[in-house]
Amino acid sequence: MELDFTMNTSDALVQILEENNVKAIFGHPGEQILPFYKALSTSKIKHILCRNEQGAAIAADSYGRCSGEFGVCLATAGPGALNLFMGIAIAFKDSVPLLFITGDVPKNLKGKDTFQDFDLINIFKNIAIKSFNPHDGKTAILNLKEAIEILKKEPKGPVHLNLPKDVLLDFEIGDVLNKQLSYTPPYDYSNLEIIINRIKSSKKPVILVGAGIKWGKSIELLKELIAKYKVPVVSTYHSKGLFTDCENYLGMVGIRGTYSANNSFKESDLILTFGSKLSERTLNVDNLPLSNIDEIFRKYKSKIIDININKSNLKGSINIHGDVLNVLNVLNNEDNLFKSLDKKWLDNLAIINNDILIDGVNDYSVPLKPQMVINEILKHNQDSFVIGDAGSHTSWTLLSSNPSVKGDLIYSGSVAPMGYAIPGVIGASIAKPNSKIIAIVGDGGIQMNIQELATISQYNLPIAIFLLNNSQLGVIRQWEEVFYDMEQYEVNLENPDFQTIAKGYNIKSMKVSTKNELDQSLDVTKYLDEPVLIEIIVDNEDVSLPKSIA
Repeated sequence: MELDFTMNTSDALVQILEENNVKAIFGHPGEQILPFYKALSTSKIKHILCRNEQGAAIAADSYGRCSGEFGVCLATAGPGALNLFMGIAIAFKDSVPLLFITGDVPKNLKGKDTFQDFDLINIFKNIAIKSFNPHDGKTAILNLKEAIEILKKEPKGPVHLNLPKDVLLDFEIGDVLNKQLSYTPPYDYSNLEIIINRIKSSKKPVILVGAGIKWGKSIELLKELIAKYKVPVVSTYHSKGLFTDCENYLGMVGIRGTYSANNSFKESDLILTFGSKLSERTLNVDNLPLSNIDEIFRKYKSKIIDININKSNLKGSINIHGDVLNVLNVLNNEDNLFKSLDKKWLDNLAIINNDILIDGVNDYSVPLKPQMVINEILKHNQDSFVIGDAGSHTSWTLLSSNPSVKGDLIYSGSVAPMGYAIPGVIGASIAKPNSKIIAIVGDGGIQMNIQELATISQYNLPIAIFLLNNSQLGVIRQWEEVFYDMEQYEVNLENPDFQTIAKGYNIKSMKVSTKNELDQSLDVTKYLDEPVLIEIIVDNEDVSLPKSIA
């Protein structure tokens, strides 16, 4: 066979990514991945230079959540790859499709305790849904094609492609670049007829929507079904805002859910679930101690019908491992699907006031109440992409937010690491350049990935960062006091001068300590053409915590 010496493996891999409409890659260069960077340097793909590989992985995760397409991040061997770990874990736990590519030492140095040599496949095996470790260029090309097929047809988490440097430089790639792969996910729709009959006999059905409805590109199909039959619908944390325009939307369900959403869950005789992980926080509508996790799952299992592309997430009495789009196409074409729906029950749900009352939102005293500040921020930034972090401010944001279908609330729900927001706004801004992007972050969280302010500045991303500063790790303080009956220990922060730091990164900033100053800052951030950081001095306010997991 005549070999193709016109391009090496790196060139071919970049070409494949271009052909699959990859617009941006988040990464940081290093020795073992430089051949890939050389190919990328002449590509149409935009590379975003993050200051730490963790930031690159989180930015790729956020990019995926905002765009609805898989994100891509890139790192070199050893420390570069290891720095990716937290961001990849976030994508794994939240089932976000993401391609992460790591460079590696040449094959002849593997397993010999050489410089920067680690067994990256084993290190990442528990947080990647699939890993590829090709030993030649042809295999690397085929592996990337398969990885993309998985991410497009079965988008349930991160896929890993590990590339030794000599593989990246391999010119013996033959004609595999033109080879077409056909990946068929191992779905099982055998229970579909049983589910249709169960739905037709249900008097009190509820539709529960998770974030998988976005990845399945099925939002409009589900809205069509809901509108046709007036079925009540509730959402998880990550799908909040997708169905607020539906007539029978009852709000978020779970630990911090609305009264009618939780009540409908309890009273229902069928819970039809689309693309939800069905976590203990979603199912815990009875506010049981989280230590009773088996009881939480067991209590509602019998009436849950679960449809999910991720087989490991299925928790219902009847399940379909499959694409929600395919299932909805069948359900929408079925006559009299919800023919037994109890209209009286539906009317009773509709008259319940679902407003969540939050004490302090109208308290303008100094120091400012965080719940008031966040309420004002959200009120002045409707239809924006709001990127959250971890901490008490995230709880207030979840309680106060009512994202519209034009905007979204992005944060890590299953890992909840401090440090998500700053790299998160980078990914969101690249994914949605014509949308308004804001971050709400605490003084503890911002310092976990504060170096990414340099990335924000370099690309002049038009985002607003609202930094709530109470000089404390507020949620940890609450846990210490409420659950361990202890004095405050290692929760008070001696913070730097954030205004000086912002200036050092060439980012405009303001410091706010009164309601009048807050109003002025919100006016400043109304129209953005460059990054701005608003530091807001807030009080140490408690939020309601879930019951102890101990």
